[in-house]
Amino acid sequence: MDDNFDLEEISNIIKDLLDDLGLRFYDIHFNEVSKTFKIFIDKKEGGITIDDCKKVSRMISETIDDSDVIIFPYSLEVSSPGIERSLKRSEHYLWVVGKLVEIDTGDKKIRGYLRNIKENGIVVATDLGENFVPFASILKAKVVEELEYGKRR
Repeated sequence: MDDNFDLEEISNIIKDLLDDLGLRFYDIHFNEVSKTFKIFIDKKEGGITIDDCKKVSRMISETIDDSDVIIFPYSLEVSSPGIERSLKRSEHYLWVVGKLVEIDTGDKKIRGYLRNIKENGIVVATDLGENFVPFASILKAKVVEELEYGKRR
């Protein structure tokens, strides 16, 4: 069995399908052991529903099965990236400007509101002021759920 495939090609196919539905491609993970592709999708406004996931899963399966992009048996999971989603690509940061984020640079953790995206980094506002964090220094980043008296804002 040949497990060679181009993850970028698969991502581009998925992006095109999602654009037609008004959805956004967020991320893709491949588990080599279980041969599972996990696709994360998002909407500009509102949350992802189970129906969105079902529809996208069906469309991706049909499109990929009709091509020779993946030539081995695989499983497909489609879901939302979640409330406390990881931030990896520049567009991820762009999509969450104004939200509470947590940035780990290895030396320190910065928790504050994402204010701006620059060419080579981000600006995070904390209680102590604004911090510029270069993309190259970010080890991990995620959106942090804001709770107000035990309820989501």
